[in-house]
Amino acid sequence: MKRVFIGFVICLLLLNCAKKEEKAIIKNKPYIISYEDKELEKYYDSLAVHPPSTKGFFYGESQLIIDKKGNLYFYQREHFLALCSYGSENDTLPHFLHLEPKDIIRIPPKNLTDFLSENILVKEKNRQILIIASQNDTIKNPSFFEFLNTKNIGTYFIRRTTQEEDTVLRYKNNQSRHVYYYPDSIKWDKTKIKLPNNK
Repeated sequence: MKRVFIGFVICLLLLNCAKKEEKAIIKNKPYIISYEDKELEKYYDSLAVHPPSTKGFFYGESQLIIDKKGNLYFYQREHFLALCSYGSENDTLPHFLHLEPKDIIRIPPKNLTDFLSENILVKEKNRQILIIASQNDTIKNPSFFEFLNTKNIGTYFIRRTTQEEDTVLRYKNNQSRHVYYYPDSIKWDKTKIKLPNNK
């Protein structure tokens, strides 16, 4: 009887370990931006009452960028309270931010959870919004998934990086430190970014 009981406990432990491993794989499956955008659009189309559109919502107060190599970067913009619509929901192009290489900081992957917790989760609940931008269509970064799975962040949006973010990141990571970033000397693609009227 004792052997049967010990055998039963061992089987139970082995089955339980297999379930935990299966959950971890599902929890950290790659996030494919284009696929998830299509699925979200299908879901919104199926609703009788459509939720507010996130179209034209490219930037928030806090942005996390994941580059092609999986490196993590962060930058913030000034918070402003929009009490009424000013037409941004009709924009299909991101606005030019005047972002500089010095504005973007690199985050070590092992510090991502603590860094984002200290910079986002300490804000008022309505300001706990994170915009996640990736240079790749597929996100596989385990640190990113760990943060999303362990912290209760109010709202987050995932999108591809903008032309300005890509350009500024390229200058920030330039191995030759003798190249300076002058946004006025760059030929911006006006089909990918909305420049100020004087540009």
